[in-house]
Amino acid sequence: MRGEGPVLVAVHGGLGTALSLMPLADHLTDRFTVALINLRGHGTSQRGLSPPHIDRYTEDVGAVIDTLGPIDALFGYSFGAVVALETALSAPDLVPRLALYEPPLPITYPIPDPEWIRGMLDAGRYEELVLDALGRGGGGLSPAEVAAARDNPLWLANVAHASTLLPTMEVLSGLPADLRRYATLHTPTTLVSGTASAAFLHQAIDLLTHELPHATLVQLTGQGHHVAPEPLAEVLKTQ
Repeated sequence: MRGEGPVLVAVHGGLGTALSLMPLADHLTDRFTVALINLRGHGTSQRGLSPPHIDRYTEDVGAVIDTLGPIDALFGYSFGAVVALETALSAPDLVPRLALYEPPLPITYPIPDPEWIRGMLDAGRYEELVLDALGRGGGGLSPAEVAAARDNPLWLANVAHASTLLPTMEVLSGLPADLRRYATLHTPTTLVSGTASAAFLHQAIDLLTHELPHATLVQLTGQGHHVAPEPLAEVLKTQ
C-alpha cells in the first residue's frame, strides 16, 4: 500500500501482476492510498488447489477488502475489471464505488480454446502465445501497442506469466453469457474505454452501460487497451 487518503484497491489484468499497475498507482497516491492485489497464480500469490472459477477470485478480492477495512473504490483493468465487477456483484456491501477499464466480457471477447493454450504451453511456445493473446488472436491491442509492449521492461515478465492465460480463459469461458444479471448491481460504476481499442471491447462497455443502473461512461481519446497511466488516473481521481 502506498499514498494517502481513502483506499483504492486495484486489480491487474490477465497477464499482469501488482507490479503492472505501479505506474498507475504512482499517479494516484496524491489522492488515494492504493492497494495493489496479486490475483491467485500471479506474482507472489499461490494458484491454489481448486479449479479456476470466478468465485475463487472474487472471494480473494473480497477477503483483501475485508482485511483493509472500508475502502473508497475498487478498480479493475481488463481481466481484473471482470474480477472487480463480479466481486461487486457478489459482495456489494464491500464495494462503495467501482471503476472498470475495458473488461473482456465473454459475450464479446473471442476466447481462445483452452486446449490450444494448453498445447502451446506444453510446447514451450510462451512468447508466441502471449503475442496471440495480446493482439493477433483478438486480445485487444493494435500492432503498434503490441510493439510498444514488447519494448516495455515488463515484457519478459509477461512472457514468463504465459501459463496464467489458461486459468484466465477458463474463468472467462465459465461466466454466464446473460448480462441482465448486472442490472441488480446498484454500485456507482465508472466504465472507461479508449477510443482506439478493439471493437469487441467497445461492445462490452456499451452492453454494461445499458445494463448497470448507475453507470457513467468515460472515453479516453487516442488510448487503446494498453492505456497510459496519466489519463486513466485523472478519471479515477475525478469520478
